Amino acid sequence: MASSPQKRWFTFLVLLFLVLFAAFLWVRPLLNIGSGYAAKHACSCHFLQGRALDEISEHDLNFSVLGYASLSAGKNGVRASFFGLVPREAIYREGIGCTLINDEEAPLAEVVGVAAGAGETQMSGDTLAYNPNLATALDLGMQPVEGGGARGIVILQDGVVIGERYADGYDENSLLLGWSMTKTLTGLAWGFRRPLDEFTSDADVIKAITKRERLYPEWAGDARAKIELAELMRMHSGLAWNEGYGSLTDATIMLHEHSDMSAYAAAMPAQHPTGEVWNYSSGTTNILVDLLEKELALEANIYEHLSDVFGNIAPSLLIEPDQSGSPVGSSYGWATGRDWARLGQFMLQDGVWQGDTLLQPGWVDFMREPAAGGDGTYGGQLWLPSPDMPSLPTDAYMMRGFQDQRVFIIPSRNLVIARLGHNVDKRTDFEELVAAVLGVL
Repeated sequence: MASSPQKRWFTFLVLLFLVLFAAFLWVRPLLNIGSGYAAKHACSCHFLQGRALDEISEHDLNFSVLGYASLSAGKNGVRASFFGLVPREAIYREGIGCTLINDEEAPLAEVVGVAAGAGETQMSGDTLAYNPNLATALDLGMQPVEGGGARGIVILQDGVVIGERYADGYDENSLLLGWSMTKTLTGLAWGFRRPLDEFTSDADVIKAITKRERLYPEWAGDARAKIELAELMRMHSGLAWNEGYGSLTDATIMLHEHSDMSAYAAAMPAQHPTGEVWNYSSGTTNILVDLLEKELALEANIYEHLSDVFGNIAPSLLIEPDQSGSPVGSSYGWATGRDWARLGQFMLQDGVWQGDTLLQPGWVDFMREPAAGGDGTYGGQLWLPSPDMPSLPTDAYMMRGFQDQRVFIIPSRNLVIARLGHNVDKRTDFEELVAAVLGVL
């Protein structure tokens, strides 16, 4: 006997429900990453930059499926979801910034030792001597590109601001996200000068810092026990890692699903022999943060240390923490455009600021040594010139971040060029910008 129409409809609806439910289970991890990104980024832009959520959604969440995320702000945070599915929340704390809640069962760790001025955006007394001949170069740098464009460009020569330009709604007091430029700050923080009297030369000190092995007890007994700090700095530790964005990768899972990001990265297995294969890894940088935090445990906490290194150079600098309370040294550094440029000037001056030697002499040179397997374009948590920028002098190096964040340091010209913005990654014509600046100077 044929089934009744009601039974056929019921069977169809059950099957449809099962198909939709299976599709949701399949796509749920991606929605979780997407809503986590939207909540964290919107929270930071809303509270640190004072921007409205609808404007953030239009101009910052304007790629992939992020534009479909719904946002709502409370007094101390922002929530995001896709059509009410997989809601995520980021919490804002004054002077600390925003933290994505990646584990509802884990506490939000207290963060202590943050400098009183962290994240404040008052002007820092920079010397200004604008060069009107740089107007054309600044016009080129501010041209729109796919997905947006520059929000701030600052040019220093001899430590003086000679050129500066900002997009509408931004100025010299606006905090701007450096993304992976923060990695370079993590590398610099390891070089902070501390008394090591048992060594007779600066080279001995640097070797003592970077040649250490058996960094974690849990690495004993396998290939990871051979990893040295220098190999973490140069991204050839051999640890497994996928840095891709826009899908489920080690990088996106670490940032949007783990309360203790360094622990997730340190648990990665060895995939290659140490020192042989270069593999760019945000996880590696967060391991460096964790190791530094453990080394400082008896003398200072990590945020006090960061203040000691960078507080007078970039008073607006803020590196937001993960849920465990550790600064996300791979990705979440914010500062004004001028302060990002001043950080470049600090490197150009070999770690000396206002007469104080803050870094171990030779540390910046150590960071500039090319990493094995990096095709000569990567050093120790910083980037070196590549063939796609023939105008860049060979002694140049740079901080570099997602969505075309750059700070170029050019010692032979005593020049620093900082560019911060938001757009599709690798769309800015930096060759044109740098060539135009050098052509004037």
